[in-house]
Amino acid sequence: MKDRIRKIMELESSTPSRFAESIGIQRAAMSHILSGRNNPSLDVMTKILERYTYVNPDWLLFGKGDMRRVSTSNDASNSPQENSIFEGNPEDDSVYREENGDKMAVSGNKSTVVEKVIIQEKPSKTINKIMVFYSDNTFDTFVLEKEKKE
Repeated sequence: MKDRIRKIMELESSTPSRFAESIGIQRAAMSHILSGRNNPSLDVMTKILERYTYVNPDWLLFGKGDMRRVSTSNDASNSPQENSIFEGNPEDDSVYREENGDKMAVSGNKSTVVEKVIIQEKPSKTINKIMVFYSDNTFDTFVLEKEKKE
């Protein structure tokens, strides 16, 4: 598959970086695919087919057939017609708006319950030790002395 992707890149006169950007994937992902480290995912293949519509999916996925899709004038007559879900005139949606408005009015009358929140104090913290790290990978530790009880 990586060879077929390279062929598309050659046809488009595109670098791996530009090709990755054009299909919307990370440049590193394209680099890994072309080096053979990773196989292209279904998502990558789908993005290639969506961006380069002239590429034959059978050729890209399986290496069968021609690189370019065969376009015939009969494709339009053989393809199924898409029927609209809402045939005819659209209904007046003001009825639905009125229903939603009534529900909003009812929900506005609800009372709110306020609970008192009790905040608990945490014991104060004190510093026991300070460590300083230097750029030459050394460090110093400073330990604070506790006050002596007399």
